[in-house]
Amino acid sequence: MTPIDEKEKTKKRAKSKYLFKITVVGPDDGSLEDVLSTFDPVVKVDGIRIVSADYIADDSDVRAVFMSPKHAALDILLSLTYKGASAVIIVLRDPDPDLETVYRNEIRENCGAKIPTRVFTIGSSMDDFKRNEIHHIFDELIEEILSLREKEHMAKEKKITKVTKKKAKASKTSRKKKQ
Repeated sequence: MTPIDEKEKTKKRAKSKYLFKITVVGPDDGSLEDVLSTFDPVVKVDGIRIVSADYIADDSDVRAVFMSPKHAALDILLSLTYKGASAVIIVLRDPDPDLETVYRNEIRENCGAKIPTRVFTIGSSMDDFKRNEIHHIFDELIEEILSLREKEHMAKEKKITKVTKKKAKASKTSRKKKQ
């Protein structure tokens, strides 16, 4: 084996780096604060709470930024917190299908129908089990977002390949006609 072959063999595929925005919404500011505080530190700016978390997959480094509007500033800030979101977490104190539907409709209207969405119910308090549950939901969301990105990338590559083949075929045909 030549040194070049060895070098190519040991060369690892570079990790992809992503930044995702996850919007966290719900009717109860205290519950939203509890959820966001599991990812320290929380920064508050003009009625928006912002926090970030890191995630490492096999071949990707991900930084996720969570944004959540304070309920008092909800009307003004909803469009900002939804804009560009890769996923949404709906935080409810107790299961409420009617309220969940309201938020899902809002998400569909502002982000589209295909955006990954999870509902997290806090219950009476945010204990260690609930903290682990929200981190598990976060992991699931990131995996789903990465999977969707991979599918989109494969579809684009397939489309590009088809177009390239058509152009090559057309070029070959035009060369034959000229001869």
